[in-house]
Amino acid sequence: MSILDPQSPKPLHTQLEEIIRGKIINGDWSENSRIPSENELSREYGLSRMTVRSVILRLAQEGLLYRVPGKGTFVSVNKLLSRPLSHMGIREQLDQQGVESETKLIEAREIAAPLAVATRMGIPEGTPIFHIVRVRTAKGSPLSLHVSYIPKKLCPDMLEVGHNFEVAQLCDILRDAYGVVKSKVVETLEIAQAGNAEAAHLGVRKNYPLIHVENLIYSPENEPMEYASVLFRGDRIKLEITNTYNYSGT
Repeated sequence: MSILDPQSPKPLHTQLEEIIRGKIINGDWSENSRIPSENELSREYGLSRMTVRSVILRLAQEGLLYRVPGKGTFVSVNKLLSRPLSHMGIREQLDQQGVESETKLIEAREIAAPLAVATRMGIPEGTPIFHIVRVRTAKGSPLSLHVSYIPKKLCPDMLEVGHNFEVAQLCDILRDAYGVVKSKVVETLEIAQAGNAEAAHLGVRKNYPLIHVENLIYSPENEPMEYASVLFRGDRIKLEITNTYNYSGT
């Protein structure tokens, strides 16, 4: 137990805030665990319940804690930081952050492009394409669901030669094995809700909030080489977008 110091120039509420913050950051209180109640903290540290409540509210506003009516206050999940996928694949970003991740292949098969996919890719409906579905986990739990579509004509034997879709990035396979390089990526971002299939793959309930990122990747000939639909669990990741401006003097 950490003790408040009444002789310290720091106000007691600030000391309590630092103690609780330390327990969260150091992992003494694990993610999604319920913290002691306001009454318990009030008795433990000899502070009024109102003072304890103000500290809890402040930490909740910072995103370190979250409150569930009727159940208590819980430690928030430390969200992973991701830049746009057009900048770098999520696996490489997790590797750079030292986060252990794993990819599981759900399916890889040839299909006829359905209308919705064909429209997005700008190809005729029914065009032969490869449909590849993978789930990526981080820190041992599901993080994202990746659904990719690739025109078969770019890589006719892609499913036959034993490419490891759980290890290699699809763009790397296209480049190294088939000489198809990417020239442009159009990326869109929106909020979505989990359907039954998405919920099952990501370990969440139906209608759970997700971050939906779509990537259309083009070759130097401006032909679509991959359409990727990626669903991230909204409670496990945040996206960082940096814009650089170069103003010339007048």
